[in-house]
Amino acid sequence: MKLGAQFYTIRDNTTTPEDLKKSFAAIKNIGYEVAQMSAICDIDANLLKSYSDEYSLPITCTHSAFKRIINDTDALIKEHIIYGCPVIGLGSMPQEYRNSLDGVRAFLKEMAEPMKKMEAAGLTFAYHNHAFEFQLDGDKPFYDIMIEEAPTMGFILDTYWVKFAGFDYLYYLKKLGPARISNVHFKDMDSEPKGKICPCGTGVIDFGEVKNLCEELGIPNALVEQDNAPDTGDSIGQMIISYNNLKKYF
Repeated sequence: MKLGAQFYTIRDNTTTPEDLKKSFAAIKNIGYEVAQMSAICDIDANLLKSYSDEYSLPITCTHSAFKRIINDTDALIKEHIIYGCPVIGLGSMPQEYRNSLDGVRAFLKEMAEPMKKMEAAGLTFAYHNHAFEFQLDGDKPFYDIMIEEAPTMGFILDTYWVKFAGFDYLYYLKKLGPARISNVHFKDMDSEPKGKICPCGTGVIDFGEVKNLCEELGIPNALVEQDNAPDTGDSIGQMIISYNNLKKYF
């Protein structure tokens, strides 16, 4: 399993192509092996590939805009193929779909055609969870319904948000396995049951346990994500803390 960086964590350092390149250098220098692109500046796909190649940081997945996924699927696919990224991810479904099972099913219906195009191009679509997907329909979370009713959909499982919702991320790692997860967000919680996001290794989540299960299952990538890192004024520094705390497991 490779330890990578979710660039959303350092989005304050990726607002121009020049800053993005510096961030690639910084992330590589820390020791991270792979990367996820999210909330970065507008950049030509070939230039992004050149950064990925220069710093030997393969792009394992993205968070792409929902409107682009729905309305600009072909161009989005071409871009991902250019920089060699196998997974087109979505950070969250839009607000209008979130609060009912009918809404979730409407979202899945919207995604059906783009997913077919991605699959035909040899790519995977992957959905990143927050906590709202664990609302219950009877005794079943919406998340489980998504898993069942969209059998070709991939997932980017976020440890923090599963725990925040009161569910077991180990259970879902086993349930989904490597067939539907290639990237796991390593995100820590400073206290239970609904603490704040914090650097990995400074909170309550046992990432040794998570990593060992991922390794056993054959899930290839762990991506450090810390949503609130830019608020500290040193998002790169936060990524250093997480790396130093996690490297003993890798």
